[in-house]
Amino acid sequence: MKNNQPLTSDLESGKKANTTQTYSQTNRSARSQTKYARRVLVGCLLIVSLLLALGGGVYILYRTGFININNPFIRPSSSSERDNRGLPNSNGLDFPTVGGLKKPATDGDLTGYTVILDPGHGGRDEGCIFPFDTAYPDYRECDYTLEIANLVSKELTSRGAEVYMLREDDSWISLYNRLATTHMICLELAEEKGILDMSSSHRKKLLEDLQDCIDINEDTVASGGMGIMVGSGVGDELEELFEIEYQLDDVIYIAIHLNSSPSYTYNGTQIFYVTDESVIESEARQKNTNSEYQRSDFPIRDEYYGRQNEQNQLLASLLYDSITGAMPELVTNGDPVSADNYAVLREHGLSGALVEVAFLSDSGDREILNDSKNLKKIARSIADGIEEYFSEIS
Repeated sequence: MKNNQPLTSDLESGKKANTTQTYSQTNRSARSQTKYARRVLVGCLLIVSLLLALGGGVYILYRTGFININNPFIRPSSSSERDNRGLPNSNGLDFPTVGGLKKPATDGDLTGYTVILDPGHGGRDEGCIFPFDTAYPDYRECDYTLEIANLVSKELTSRGAEVYMLREDDSWISLYNRLATTHMICLELAEEKGILDMSSSHRKKLLEDLQDCIDINEDTVASGGMGIMVGSGVGDELEELFEIEYQLDDVIYIAIHLNSSPSYTYNGTQIFYVTDESVIESEARQKNTNSEYQRSDFPIRDEYYGRQNEQNQLLASLLYDSITGAMPELVTNGDPVSADNYAVLREHGLSGALVEVAFLSDSGDREILNDSKNLKKIARSIADGIEEYFSEIS
């Protein structure tokens, strides 16, 4: 049947009515419009699918570290490089670098974790200075280490961590005073956790010996300020403390320092840690070169093995990657991460690292240190490295 009846409006307006359009022609046109709409819908769905796939791919690359939203040109570290000491540098460890780490188990919450922060030097010990050989330097290491440590403490505390500061003002605190305080903190934490397996009388004697180191506040054998920590190897009392502290895997020790190069050669961040081998090698050398080792009251003990070598190395690596990831200007031209022999890392059983944030002797590094925004960024990156470490060992 033909649908050839004119519309009233067309007739009234004098327009010629379409008297040739049939029902079948009208149906084909509707189907064409429906087909076109379907094509548009399919096209839109394909575009959305491609965008979702692309977004998913970008997310995967970001999560695996191939894309860094803060530093898009930073790539995951190579595992083939080694430093000139034969020790893996921060880019040659078997541990994942910051870019490739899984999402921290703490998810920004460090509640239940403890960090002992040691701002280097202070008081009569200024640390490195600049300019060199002057009574009134413009820059003192002890000032920067305290400022950075305070910022790190604030950042960690904001994430729920418990923080102990071993120096809170510009006062002299000996190395062994700091170490004795660290042991006392650990004894208290171990008692809270119910892992302090010793008699009350023995605990009292240990605390008295440690308090003596704090009261004497000196770093020489003759002063007695080294206490149970004097001598090569590890004595019985210290080994007992080590064994307790090895169980405190939610506690770490971080020393904050600045570096210096009289030749003005080096710049950037360096991180140090200790291993059994680095301590033993150093002590063997010092037996022939250090006069303190020749004293009759200086104990010479057997070589000690048992430190948390791999965890120390991991912590140091993560800190370096985190700092230089946030501040590429602090990538060092020296050894990024090295094992060595530092008293503040050697004489306790906690996982620990010594952070040499920058070289005070380098003009570029000084410029970084003199910007408060940079110090806050450095502090956040140290806290991020600590958080990544706890995530990795959890």
